[in-house]
Order: sequence, then C-alpha cells, then structure tokens
Amino acid sequence: MTEQSTINLLNKLSGTDLRLVSDKYSSYDAEGSNYIVEIKNRRSYYKEKLIEASKLFSNYNKSQIKGKSFLYVVTDPKGVYIYNINKNISLIVNQPVRHMPCPINTDFGNQIKINKVSYLLDEGLAIKI
Repeated sequence: MTEQSTINLLNKLSGTDLRLVSDKYSSYDAEGSNYIVEIKNRRSYYKEKLIEASKLFSNYNKSQIKGKSFLYVVTDPKGVYIYNINKNISLIVNQPVRHMPCPINTDFGNQIKINKVSYLLDEGLAIKI
C-alpha cells in the first residue's frame, strides 16, 4: 500500500477526513480534523509493531498541542493496524525501550544500519481492519 491508499481506506471505512501533509519534513504523514497520523507500510509481517521513540514522543506532543489524537497505522500482508497512541501512551512508555539495529531508511537501498531507540507495540493494542 501507499500512504495515499492507506489514507483513502481509513477515510472510507471510518469516515475520517485525513489528507497527506504537504511538508515532506513533517514528523507525521497525514492529518484530519481529529487526528495526526503516522503511517508505516511494511512488506513483511511482524507480530509486534515497532515505533521509534523519537516519533512517538514528538507526535504525541504535537497531537496534544493541536488538540487531536495521534494514530500510528501499520499495514502489512496480514492487515491494517490502527494504534491510538493517546489512549495507550501509559502502557507503551512503561515498557522497556529497545535499541534496534535498523537501516537508516528502507526505500533507498541504503545498507547502513543505526541503532534506533524504539518501543514494541502488541497487536492487542490496535484495531485491525
């Protein structure tokens, strides 16, 4: 899926008014009247979903300032998982952070890995569509 197709699906199924943000340097991908949304389209399935701590805290803070909820949406071959970070922030941050060796980015063929400080999100915290 692309970010736009993910947004289209969310809007269709939930009646939201999400749209891609125009700032290519934004810390999140989409915004609507009630939500800011970070989208991760994964090619492989992992039972626990990964969210970088820096994105978690940055977008959580921005959502509070804007009076919106921060949704983290992960798509993979088994479905679309929607995490309402604002509702689950205490459960998430009470877990240990993980230092995960990950590629700097996955779509540009860069093989350099860095340690990304991340949290693991259990599928049970998500709404699956």
